[in-house]
Formats: sequence, structure tokens, C-alpha cells
Amino acid sequence: MSPIVKILKPIIVTLFLAMTLITFGATLARLFPAMPSFYWAGEVTRYLNFWITCLGIGVALHVGAHFSVTVVLDMMPLPMRRVAKIVSHVGVLILAGVLIHFGIQMVTWNLDQLSAAMEVPMSYVYVAIPICGGLIFLQTAIFLFRLCVGKDDTVASDEGLS
Repeated sequence: MSPIVKILKPIIVTLFLAMTLITFGATLARLFPAMPSFYWAGEVTRYLNFWITCLGIGVALHVGAHFSVTVVLDMMPLPMRRVAKIVSHVGVLILAGVLIHFGIQMVTWNLDQLSAAMEVPMSYVYVAIPICGGLIFLQTAIFLFRLCVGKDDTVASDEGLS
């Protein structure tokens, strides 16, 4: 397991636990009118879910949990598989670069915008986008490097991309 995944997993679990407890507390507050209202709970839950998703993409990419269609790839001879995987990884690197670039723009554009209930800068939420792009870029660069130096065993397998 990579050091990045070792760091991300407990963060994701903590965010998920916080999201669950806040949602549970807000539900109890609705059932018992004497309890204080959690008017901000829906907003916090949405933002935590967004962060969990963005961080989880990096972990899922590392463990190979993303969906892939390999029908065409499986029919290719081994040298063509390697080329197809390189092209695929370069495309993902470009997409990650786009996420980083436009994510940073979103963060800077929303520095002064505050969320409705909590009144925190929306840039705190949107910074998850360039972080997600960075995680995708880093992991894909590692995959591409391993593929180029011949340490990628999925090229020779019958499963294609895995």
C-alpha cells in the first residue's frame, strides 16, 4: 500500500464517520423538538460527501477499483496492448491536468463566496477538485512509469486493463 493511500484511508473514514454522526444527530433533532436544530447538517453532509468522493477516487485508482471495458484491448496483440495503455494513461494525465487547472480557478474565483448555512468560504469545498486531480495525476504517472519500464504485469495478462 502506498504512503498516500495509508494517509487517505483514515481521513476518508473520519470524514464518513463525521458525516454519519451529523446526519444521525440532525435526524434526532427533527424527532425531538426540544433538541437544538442542526440547520447546517444538510450542507455539511453534502460537502463531506464531496470530499469523501474526491479523496476516494485517488484510493480507488490505486487499488484498481475503477470500471474499465477491455473487450477491444483483450483482442489486441501484446505490443499493441502496451501502446493502447500508454495512450490511455496519457489521456488520463491530460484529464487530471484539466481538473487541476480549472479546479484552482474555481478555488480562486470562490474565495469570497460563503456557503449559505455555515458561512465558510466555498473555496474550502472546491479545493477538493485540484487535490483530486493531483491524486489522479500522481497515480497515473506511477502507472505510466511502471508500464514504460516493463514492470506492469497487466499488459501480459488476458484481463487487459485491471
